[in-house]
Amino acid sequence: MMKKETKIIIIGIVSTLIALILAITIFYFIVNNNNDKENNTEANLSNEVSNENNDNINQDTSKDQENPNSSTSTPNEEKTVTVYLFRGSGCPHCEHAIEYFKTILSSYPYLEVKAYEVWYNSENKELMNAVSEELELGTVTSVPLIIIGKDYQLRGYSSNYDETIKEEIEKAYQDENYEDIVEKVLENNSDINSLEETIN
Repeated sequence: MMKKETKIIIIGIVSTLIALILAITIFYFIVNNNNDKENNTEANLSNEVSNENNDNINQDTSKDQENPNSSTSTPNEEKTVTVYLFRGSGCPHCEHAIEYFKTILSSYPYLEVKAYEVWYNSENKELMNAVSEELELGTVTSVPLIIIGKDYQLRGYSSNYDETIKEEIEKAYQDENYEDIVEKVLENNSDINSLEETIN
């Protein structure tokens, strides 16, 4: 027969093993349960962020639809900005200005450039004088005279003005109150039979 002490030892070992197995099982379930909770929390957070982003996009879209003239809206694609160049035939600065405008036309699909020769065409000179008077420039005798909208006038030309001219073209396109001052003068002075050249 097995001694009493041996039985006690065996029972103790078995009990310890059972307790150890139970502890491992409980630990396994706790760890898995926590991982599931973390995964669910991450998924929920991800969904919340995604929903929030969608809400923001929807709000921005609805704002643009409500106010198409807001600062984030794109200007009217059919809008045209016209640069007017009053020039003299044989004037080298005028020729350089024309060459410059030819190089940037493809970058601005909404841009057109119109030139008026004023040294030999008296009607064109009369138009330049009427535009100068409308813009309160005084008597303009030098060329080229470059006009963009009603806010930008440049007497003479050098490549130093290239970037400024681009900025003024872009500003005129973005300006909701853009006004073609030369067109306005022509409408108000129908007796001026000017001869324009389109630069392309």
